[in-house]
Amino acid sequence: MAARWGRCRRRRGAVAVVAMVCGIGLAAGPAAVREPPTVARVDPPSWWAGHTINPVRLLVRGTNLKDAFVRAERPGVEPGDVTASERGTALFVTLKIDPKAAPGSYPLRIENAGGTATIAFEIAAPLGPGAGFRGIDEDDILYLIMPDRFRDGDPANDAPADAPPEANDRRQGRAWHGGDFRGIIDRLPYLKDLGVTAIWLTPWYDNANGLTLCDKPWCPYTGYHGYYPVDHYAVEDRFGDLKTLRELVAQAHASGIKVVQDQIANHVGPRHPWLIDPPSPTWLHGTTAKHRDNAFRVDLLVSPHASPADRAPTLDGWFAGELPDLNQDDPEAARYLIQNAVWWAGATGIDGVRLDTTPYVPRPFLRDLTSALHRQHPRLTIVGEVLELDPAHTSFYLGGRAGWDGVDTGLDSVFDFPTWAASVNGFAGKQPLKALRAVLKADALYADARRLTVPTGNHDLPRAPSFPGMTPEGARLHLAFVLSTRGTPQLYAGDEIGMPGGDDPDNRRDFPGGFPGDPRSAFDPDGRTPAERVAFDWARAWISLRRTHSALRRGALIDLAADDDTYAFARRDARETILVAFNRASVPRTITFPRASLGAGARLVPRIGPGPALPIGGESISLTLPPRSASAFAVEP
Repeated sequence: MAARWGRCRRRRGAVAVVAMVCGIGLAAGPAAVREPPTVARVDPPSWWAGHTINPVRLLVRGTNLKDAFVRAERPGVEPGDVTASERGTALFVTLKIDPKAAPGSYPLRIENAGGTATIAFEIAAPLGPGAGFRGIDEDDILYLIMPDRFRDGDPANDAPADAPPEANDRRQGRAWHGGDFRGIIDRLPYLKDLGVTAIWLTPWYDNANGLTLCDKPWCPYTGYHGYYPVDHYAVEDRFGDLKTLRELVAQAHASGIKVVQDQIANHVGPRHPWLIDPPSPTWLHGTTAKHRDNAFRVDLLVSPHASPADRAPTLDGWFAGELPDLNQDDPEAARYLIQNAVWWAGATGIDGVRLDTTPYVPRPFLRDLTSALHRQHPRLTIVGEVLELDPAHTSFYLGGRAGWDGVDTGLDSVFDFPTWAASVNGFAGKQPLKALRAVLKADALYADARRLTVPTGNHDLPRAPSFPGMTPEGARLHLAFVLSTRGTPQLYAGDEIGMPGGDDPDNRRDFPGGFPGDPRSAFDPDGRTPAERVAFDWARAWISLRRTHSALRRGALIDLAADDDTYAFARRDARETILVAFNRASVPRTITFPRASLGAGARLVPRIGPGPALPIGGESISLTLPPRSASAFAVEP
């Protein structure tokens, strides 16, 4: 396929064979007028020599690409296996890269009977030794940021020229508000002071600049949250550019803060060009006019007894009925998505990936995606979003062992929403507090429950202070529980100041002081309200406690006592034992548990909570807990 026009060789056999070798479409006929090819873009625009994915598969978009072939302009790359779409607007080409090729420009020439065009392609230099790929684990405090709602550090990028005014209006809950990468860079010292060690950013893919209309209650809407991509290889222009993103990652790493990218493999935005012209006939499940809505029946995916026909609406349906579903069973689409995930990691130096809407893609694809990322970056952490409250569902997706289908997803972690639900319901008085002990017994279902990521909340859930029945004290106890239980704790920006917020979009309020014209700044102690100061000091104290004591990060969890209003457990490793106890009641409560449960030790020394050191002895320990309290004690000689 790399031969030039004018160098076609006549092969033995039919004229049709000669035509195929030369790239001439016989159906056009000898009198047909051929237009030269045009190239609008190539995905990926760059790759690396010596990469674990080699060859790489390019998707070229343009016109008149059918019956064309590709050759290299310089040594170091070798194209082959060219396939074009019926309309001639998409062309796939496999590109083999010499492992010793130097970084630089390696243009390709695409040719047909009407002329030639250039495909720009680059072999990129790998990131330096300061790049990430370090992964996240129980030693980290993960902090979720929605860039558009955190801080506006560069007002110049707030309103692109082609965006209608109504798409950029802070008074509207689903419009763009102006937050960006520069704003996050500027507040890295705030995050470090809080004790954050990793930040998860909602997607930074380019989204449509205008409004997207639909017949759902939340329309019209914009892609301010990042989950409606229109370009998988471009950075959202309101956030900045790739250079600024790399600066953010580098500055975060210099501050001791890791970065997690939010990736989407399930769907695209409702204004993606693929809806009009998909690269292949099976690239998407259905069309705008004819498609299934997602049934959201994860129980059918988990059950070995459900039929494929019953599972199909959940795997192939359009998310919320509006977001076009990608077909990962299409080999070209699957390869595109996997390469895209790997490209972003290599191009930015991230430490982890949060994979959106994990259950709604086929599990073999999940395995292939995680395998590709881990082959190139073995320490990179991949966290799957499984927004289900049944541990049987979440455990089915955590990697480490094969499910009934023989597939190990390879996911390093999944979000532990069952424990989140037990915590917010318990501390809001909706369930007895012993429900916490009950949900934790499901840890037996997981390959390793310590690998779970436990959220205080996120952008899809009501914030804890606004959860029905929740008090400010209850929200603080919920935060303390998440920061002291097993797994990796994940906070949502604003949790540390007790930010309220109901259903979407109320749970996506701007961070106070992050935007021009804000009357005060909760980033600064003097700008916080009295209630925000209490919440912030509480959050920082429990974050500091967790970071100070290895037992709270990696120790075994030992149940001590639980009833309607109290729950107590110990965290123990080879170095220490920490006792954590909660009382949600408005009056003091006394708990009693066997002395032997704490192992060796003669006294309980308060780390968080009032009172002097308490001597312990005898067969049992009785501990009186203050009302609406969370306490932590070190067991010492």
